[in-house]
Amino acid sequence: MFWVVAFAGSAAALLLLSPLLLTAGRWQVRRPRTAMTLWFGAFFAGCALAMGSLLAALVSGMAASDAPSALEAVAVSAFAWVSLGIVGAVIALVSLAAEPLIYSYRDRVNRLAPVAVSREDRGRFTLVRFKSDEPVACAIPGRLPEILVSTALETALTPSELRAVLAHEYAHLRHQHGWAVRIAEVNALCLPRGVRAGRALKRATLLLVELIADDAAAKQVGAANLANALTRLAQVTGDMSLELRAARLTMRRWPTARRRRVPAPIRI
Repeated sequence: MFWVVAFAGSAAALLLLSPLLLTAGRWQVRRPRTAMTLWFGAFFAGCALAMGSLLAALVSGMAASDAPSALEAVAVSAFAWVSLGIVGAVIALVSLAAEPLIYSYRDRVNRLAPVAVSREDRGRFTLVRFKSDEPVACAIPGRLPEILVSTALETALTPSELRAVLAHEYAHLRHQHGWAVRIAEVNALCLPRGVRAGRALKRATLLLVELIADDAAAKQVGAANLANALTRLAQVTGDMSLELRAARLTMRRWPTARRRRVPAPIRI
């Protein structure tokens, strides 16, 4: 029974306290990938400890079945079945939380398909150019990943800046950022409503995936190109958060042009 309580307590502590710790301060902006790694580690460690608690409860229940105290056996067995039900509920919650995001991706593709100007197979993804007056680029994950780019975006940016935007979107696909957002949503749903850290972690995850993609693109095509693209888009769209991201890129050292390796799928 000791291990059941120890595993369950550790799992609850990780799942409840890690959002509080990982959303405190501003260090995540400087080290977004480290913050994301720590959060994923805490989340999956908490899930593993929860499963360990379940297994320990099952083992204890089987061991207690031969003990003199029938009440203890019944209590432990009941705890094991309740734990199993909780695991099933969490799995169902993951599935339900994933569905709206998947449907939003599909709906976006279906809406843009009629105005698609061209489709180009880039090996790792399909580059879809579509007609729009808004400067838009987005990555669509899935079995057949796509990156959507509007004609207005191509007009607003230089080839180097457009390549930087493609590198940013390509980083979203490579690092499976769609799953990170889903898990953040599940973590927020699992926490009590009064715990603000769950919602804060969800918002932080949305920011972190953008910063991680910025860093990946800066290393591949140059921070100046991406910063210029973000600044230009901020001027066109009025989104000042893009200017803040551009300013952040100027505060770090990046690989020189000789050390950059531009992935073949994003070359223009």
